[in-house]
Amino acid sequence: MLNTERLCPGCMNDNGDEKICSICGWDSDAKNDAQALPVRFWLNDRYMVGKALLKNGEGITYIGWDNAENSAVNIKEYFPVGAADRNPDKTVSMVDGKEFAFNEGLLKFIELNKKLNENPLPVLSSTRQVFEENGTAYAVSDTVSGITLKAFLDRNNGSLKWEQARPLFLPLIDTVMGLNELGIIHGAISPETVYVCRDGKLRLTGICINETRTCKGGLSAGVYSGYAAPEQYGLNDNEIGGYTDVYGLSATLFRVLIGAVPPDAKDRLNGDSLSIPARFADELPRQVLVSIANGLQLDLENRTDSVDTFRNELVYGETKENERRAAAKKAAEAKAAAAGKEPAKKNSAVKYAIISAVCTIALFGIVFGILSATVFKDGIMGGDDEPVVSNPESVVMPSTPSIGDVDEGAEESKILYAVPDLSGKYYHQVTDEEEYERFKIIIKGKEYSDKFARGTICAQSVAAGEQVENETEILVTISLGPTEIKIANVVGLDEASAKLELLKQGFLYENIEVVEKYDTEAKPGVVLGQEPEYGNNANTEQIVRIYLNSYKGEEESTSLFD
Repeated sequence: MLNTERLCPGCMNDNGDEKICSICGWDSDAKNDAQALPVRFWLNDRYMVGKALLKNGEGITYIGWDNAENSAVNIKEYFPVGAADRNPDKTVSMVDGKEFAFNEGLLKFIELNKKLNENPLPVLSSTRQVFEENGTAYAVSDTVSGITLKAFLDRNNGSLKWEQARPLFLPLIDTVMGLNELGIIHGAISPETVYVCRDGKLRLTGICINETRTCKGGLSAGVYSGYAAPEQYGLNDNEIGGYTDVYGLSATLFRVLIGAVPPDAKDRLNGDSLSIPARFADELPRQVLVSIANGLQLDLENRTDSVDTFRNELVYGETKENERRAAAKKAAEAKAAAAGKEPAKKNSAVKYAIISAVCTIALFGIVFGILSATVFKDGIMGGDDEPVVSNPESVVMPSTPSIGDVDEGAEESKILYAVPDLSGKYYHQVTDEEEYERFKIIIKGKEYSDKFARGTICAQSVAAGEQVENETEILVTISLGPTEIKIANVVGLDEASAKLELLKQGFLYENIEVVEKYDTEAKPGVVLGQEPEYGNNANTEQIVRIYLNSYKGEEESTSLFD
């Protein structure tokens, strides 16, 4: 067993018991804060406590050493600020008057970390053990070797292209979906809690009990300005939920792609606008802008309601436009029925009623107006019109009020429209373009297609050219791409480029496995081989392995993380 006296409490490396660690600079005379556990304190007869890394409303996180596994770990101690005191024997006692908050939080801390221990997720550090001791509880997890996303962006010109961000963020989004399915709300997703690790993947940290992620929780709140949703500040009556994590993911992606921190939710409620520089509005795919806009809505009625929906909007351009459109129509019909009148049709139907009146000289008194049955979510993206340009450098996404009224007495004109050919188009294209607004286009499902590219429409329930009435429902099927494709040649590419090529072909990010292989004769850091090999047919959902040269060359290049 390793002699722990030689371990540096600052980094848990064997530094030969040096006074000043040559690896991390820790001074052996340094001590933790008086409210924290002292360095080299032992827990559960297994874990040695090191330097205190973080202190928040939930407790204190230390770097530690697992003497059973001979490895560094993170140790999180439940020690809520303002509700806990440290006794001389290092046990924990409750502050008078805070007993209920302490005990309620303790039970939730244990339950939360047991869930994480029993349900490992790919972008989270594995939780090794949860145990009670010293009047409180501890959760032990693997360490995270890397730098914060914030530091990573600072070292890389402040932002990333969507092509670079996409393969990084999809596993992160899937993991947040998994957390929400377990009933866990993160509530603090930001560039401070997301790490870029040495393997080039993202890791999510900072999972705490809900009471520390809202100002209404009874414990000291830990929220991140620009990334926290309005409900976390207690600015409305809503509790935090999956939509809170949608806000955090959207704000983080905004920071990554735009290079700026979104305005704080409190400031936005007071009138501050959220603007996107014009060049980004031109460069970024439409569905990416739409999904971020929908995710950053202040009003829950307009914000994307789940991470699953957010992911579909981001990747496939699938929005709830049709649902909102149907809800608006239903409300208008109910109002008209209550007034004893026939419900009025919107947009094109009203316009046609005017044309019909002119042609027959039979109808008079039409009020010229357009009913905006679907208003693109308020506060960020405005409507379906072009964004309002406030200055040459930025595009401001304004809130959009409803536009005018419709004469409810106008007669409905019976008119038929030819169904367009939707095949080969992306769903977000047909929901964005005005010529398709008279149809209710709804996704029926997805299937493999050798004819149509992944993400495009490959089938529709009503044939192209058929004459139908206004707002006829058309069910469409989204292509998953061909069942088998000829796999691309990624040998000789670096890891990021190889993954991007495979993603372009439709392979799932989580199914791309990287296996390290050491070859001094080949170029460092490139793909040496792949399975299946280039030219072979492969299913886009099968595992693809790329063998990456771990040889660094004779002269070690400076690491991004050093």
